[in-house]
Amino acid sequence: MDIIVCVKQVPDVDDIKWTKENNLDRSMMLSKINKYDDWALNWALNIKSKFKDVKITVLSMGPKPACDILNYALAKGCDRAILLCDKMFAASDTLATSKILARAIEKYIPNYNIILTGQMAQDGDTAQVPVSLSQLLNIVDITNAIEIVNADKNIAIVKQKLEDKVNIYEARTPCLIAIKEEYPNVFYPKIEGYIKAQNKGIEEYCFEDLELQREDVGIIGSPTIVYKAFRPEINKKTTEIDKDCSDFILELVQRVEIE
Repeated sequence: MDIIVCVKQVPDVDDIKWTKENNLDRSMMLSKINKYDDWALNWALNIKSKFKDVKITVLSMGPKPACDILNYALAKGCDRAILLCDKMFAASDTLATSKILARAIEKYIPNYNIILTGQMAQDGDTAQVPVSLSQLLNIVDITNAIEIVNADKNIAIVKQKLEDKVNIYEARTPCLIAIKEEYPNVFYPKIEGYIKAQNKGIEEYCFEDLELQREDVGIIGSPTIVYKAFRPEINKKTTEIDKDCSDFILELVQRVEIE
């Protein structure tokens, strides 16, 4: 059984910087693995712990520092790591990113059973890549997944949580599952795992390797444009009201209505 886990390196939310084009300046920020993708890794490792023939390939698109999260995934117990890295990929939106990931999967990991992703990325929060990727690969997707009840080479049974209900789906493989909730038992990387990760290594492929068209990637291949990005300003103030309880409540209601 072959599982692919797509992971993304995201900036530390306390250290965000922007370029002139309103894109995140990742070169000057501390980064970490997207928490939803880490949850997907744990669900994949849970499946692997139940079956002997499970192979997990972790896939990421990003700059060289993304090797850190791939080594982290290998140390946790994944078997293979692939980095898609090229300046041509810079500033790709969700559609261009999905095209890059899809082409890499078709070319280098074609015999997969299940693709696991996080439901969304902490730096974008769009939740568009999982469904776009499944459409490009022409496979079924189950989003907002909170539990993988069972999974094998042929079928995946998944719980999906929406606003006011929980659905249970049975999907034939290959399929894509977007994880929204953390696996109860977290798999932590160990020193022994990092030593093994060094021996496994990371495969790296660029724009030319994927044989994509220039108009499919980067800013040119991205129909979505960030018009403006900014930090919201939070202004807090306090007002002291020296009155008895009934007058206080009345004035408080009036102030709330005005503001």
